[in-house]
Amino acid sequence: MRPILPAGLAEEIDWPTLTRCPGSFVDPALRERHTDLLFSVAFRGGANAFVYILFEHQSTPTPHMAYRLLRYMVRIWERWSAEHAATDAFPAIVPVVLYHGAVPWSAPRSFDALLDLPDGVQPALNPYLVRFSFVLDDLSEVPDQTLRARAMTALGKLAVVCLKHARTRKDLVEILGSWADVMREVVAAANGLEALESVMRYIYIVNDDFQPEALQALLEREVGPEAKDATVTVGEKLIQQGKQEGKQEGIQLGKQEGIQQGERGLLLRLLRRRFGNQVDTDTEQRIAAASTEQIDIWAERVLSAATLTEVLAD
Repeated sequence: MRPILPAGLAEEIDWPTLTRCPGSFVDPALRERHTDLLFSVAFRGGANAFVYILFEHQSTPTPHMAYRLLRYMVRIWERWSAEHAATDAFPAIVPVVLYHGAVPWSAPRSFDALLDLPDGVQPALNPYLVRFSFVLDDLSEVPDQTLRARAMTALGKLAVVCLKHARTRKDLVEILGSWADVMREVVAAANGLEALESVMRYIYIVNDDFQPEALQALLEREVGPEAKDATVTVGEKLIQQGKQEGKQEGIQLGKQEGIQQGERGLLLRLLRRRFGNQVDTDTEQRIAAASTEQIDIWAERVLSAATLTEVLAD
């Protein structure tokens, strides 16, 4: 985060206090396009804050990103408030968007830029408006050498360069050839082959143009035969996964009714554990009548939602 945040802000953060927080605040319907991470951190002056990172997995910018961030930030504050009822002050949240689309980011980066206001009216309204901007790390605008120079682990560097290029570049193998030293460092680290497999899996899934044989030859030549084997394993696993999903499809149809009942019972137990007597007869009836898709959405919200009403929102 150091090279991404404004220098003055990065200087004020007590970095050893950086701690990953559990949970996700992204709408379930948007999970394929967004992934998020929340970290707590202390300032050198003593106050606590959050750094909220949203990964944007779309080829073009999201016009209303600031609005989505505002919703997710409110959810963070709601959870924090429920856990710190005796405290009046809220921690600051620094919103960060990591974007790796095919075109540079062009959408508004501040919330007030989304408001439809005449120029003559805005100055008078400014004291009453919600106003914030988010930090944008647009990988499409960052040169590869700058990414290489960032203070990151070798795996982090390899991951961001693949986020930047893997979906769009037909010469991906050639690009990766210039990162062979980083891949060797990844493999040399603890659990290095498993880490390399994760990156290779991402490439297999998102890039339809590259030739697996060319990538395997590059890895064998520049990194070692074990790296090539890891890539072959990824391809075999994906093929096997596709076959297995096909076999399971027919079986699942027969089991679906029993699974649905089990999911409803599990959701009720989780809700009672979190919200106690708030889970009444009406709640039970709503769960009994809900679709499988709705049950899945509610189940994903159980850990992150601050209230029962938020969990069961349509």
